[in-house]
Amino acid sequence: MKRYRIWAVLLVVILMGAVVAGCGGSQPSAGEETAKEEGKEPAEGEPKSQYPERPIEFVVPFGAGGGSDILARSIAKVIQDHNLIDQPLMVVNKPGGSGSVGYSYLAEKKGDPYYIGTVSSSFYTAPLLGKSPVSYRDFTPVAGLAMDTYGLFVRSDSRFDSLQEILDEVKANPKSISVGGTSGTSDDAVLTFLLEEKAGVDFTYVPFESGGEVMTALLGGHVDISWANPGEALSQIEAGKARVLAVASKERLPSLPDVPTLIEEGVDVSLAQFRGVVMPKDVPEDAVKYMEEALRKMSETEDWKTGYIEKNMITARFLNSEEFGKAIVELSNMYEQVFAELSK
Repeated sequence: MKRYRIWAVLLVVILMGAVVAGCGGSQPSAGEETAKEEGKEPAEGEPKSQYPERPIEFVVPFGAGGGSDILARSIAKVIQDHNLIDQPLMVVNKPGGSGSVGYSYLAEKKGDPYYIGTVSSSFYTAPLLGKSPVSYRDFTPVAGLAMDTYGLFVRSDSRFDSLQEILDEVKANPKSISVGGTSGTSDDAVLTFLLEEKAGVDFTYVPFESGGEVMTALLGGHVDISWANPGEALSQIEAGKARVLAVASKERLPSLPDVPTLIEEGVDVSLAQFRGVVMPKDVPEDAVKYMEEALRKMSETEDWKTGYIEKNMITARFLNSEEFGKAIVELSNMYEQVFAELSK
């Protein structure tokens, strides 16, 4: 079918994203260009910036309990515990519209360095699909932090013990199995379509506003299976309430050595999203550098490496503002190519 051919193209593009995310270099932000043009280095004896002089609001464009929320709260805790910023980071959830509500709110703070926000897949996909009035052009990249993969989960008492059992049932009865995920523009939706294309099946996709809502729906029996970042479901796994049948990483996760990859299960699909931090457009360059350096120092702490990266089964990958800016542009361009194919 036409859709299957299109999603085959998408798979190639997404797999290229992991390579792009590791690249460095980007175009300087408007603030950086202005600073260079005007030579805004403090003159001798002139007081340097006192940023930050008040608390910084950390915007999460999704509800509590999801991957973006876990990222923001982990960052705030480690930075506070290690006194890496002179003011507190105040995490505020702004869910709605596949992330568009939160990202629009953040973009409205143009030039104000006292607002930062998380980046996940909807940062790229929602504006390309007309689901958000703002895009990456309305933000200043600060730092890339980690590659977060996905797992396919069921309740602990589910009748399914393997991905193959799910595929066999939905092949026999199309649309009979519901899949929970975050929004219709997220990588959860992408993974569902890829799984359908590769396995020749047809699920019923049910979108939610956050990873926390997805897991609640799964545990409540409102969906049969769900996608989630492993860290989002960690507490449910440890409590014996949920099981993971397969992961979308290229190799098995060290923290889940007995869980096969989708590739091992005969479905040639792998995907991870690049998590990071942005600020509004046209913020002062010294504020960007301050936050970038704080995040770099945070990423080097053992608390971050063990308390976030290892605990949530994530791959660490720090990119500075310039490098992350280039990765954002290239990833957005690749998603754009894919969605252009979808519209044909």
